[in-house]
Amino acid sequence: MMKIGITGLAGFVGSHLRDRLSREKDIEVLPFEDSFYDNPQQFIDFAGQADVIVHLAGVNRDEPEVIYNKNIELMQKLLDFCDQAGNKPFILFSSSTQIERDNEYGRGKKRAMELLEQWVGDNDAAAVSMVVPNVFGDNGRPFYNSVVATFCYQVTHGEEPTIQNDGQMTMIYINDLVEDIFSLIKQQKKGYAIEYIQPRVEIKVSEVLALLQKFQAGYAKEGMVPAVNNDFERDLYNCFITYMDAADWQRNLKLNSDDRGCFIEVFKLEKGGQVSFSTTKPGITRGNHYHVRKNEKFCVISGDASIKLRRIGTDKVIEYKVSGSQPAWVEMPIYYTHNITNIGNTELVTLFWINEHFNPDDPDTFFEPVEI
Repeated sequence: MMKIGITGLAGFVGSHLRDRLSREKDIEVLPFEDSFYDNPQQFIDFAGQADVIVHLAGVNRDEPEVIYNKNIELMQKLLDFCDQAGNKPFILFSSSTQIERDNEYGRGKKRAMELLEQWVGDNDAAAVSMVVPNVFGDNGRPFYNSVVATFCYQVTHGEEPTIQNDGQMTMIYINDLVEDIFSLIKQQKKGYAIEYIQPRVEIKVSEVLALLQKFQAGYAKEGMVPAVNNDFERDLYNCFITYMDAADWQRNLKLNSDDRGCFIEVFKLEKGGQVSFSTTKPGITRGNHYHVRKNEKFCVISGDASIKLRRIGTDKVIEYKVSGSQPAWVEMPIYYTHNITNIGNTELVTLFWINEHFNPDDPDTFFEPVEI
């Protein structure tokens, strides 16, 4: 059992890394609290148990001098407590691309890297300084962890985001970062090394905001599921959803009822059409129409049905008897008039997929009975 300690365990990256490592049967994540820094014996006990310590604790919001000194102090305490515990764990330190910039945060991180390198040399130990780009993901603190967290919170709560500097950002999704950290833990490199964590995307601040505003507009208006063109857009959308209030995760649907049963549009996809379902009373037939551009699929979820199709201009009727007890979907090709009949004694529930949203001004629906 490998014992891994994480300073800053309750933070944005720390909590995600803990969750990732908890899925490994041969790894134990040691308890850690920020208060250990002020209780040396607790920190020494923590450091003495660890095979690996991932040092994530840091300060990036405060007065410049405090930021510089605190990041150095946190590293120095970690190394001193390891010495007092008589242990030389493999240390991974989360540094930042800010080390290349002239600011107190970057200088503090760079000095902490130097202290770690010196400790490795003095103790014949092993460590990696990870130079990490901008990180985004769920559970990040708005106005603290990243501009993505801030924008996600603002667009989902009716606030107007502002852009201070529309620069290019190199970014990594939190799930990718913790996988990279886990990979480095498994490698256990000897001596001291600097590892530049590779960003997964480079994008302008305004482009990120535009995507989030598009997600919000579609979600608020129609519950639209957006088209995602790459992994970054998928991850950004998943992140965006988590910043909503929980009440926004429920959407009441319009119930269209008549003497046949009901019909409900469920999901609209920006690319990929829409998903709906209907209920149909016993003995009732729905449909008897065809399309010239729409592609549909029917899937009976509950009950028993007869689905019939006929190519217009011909007299051959194709029939499928389907049941919720053996789910199957049936294709509705263009120019085939089609219907569905409840042939059972219970309510029929049918799921529909169609490749475009319904447009009452251009429904592409032409009525013609299947059986003539």
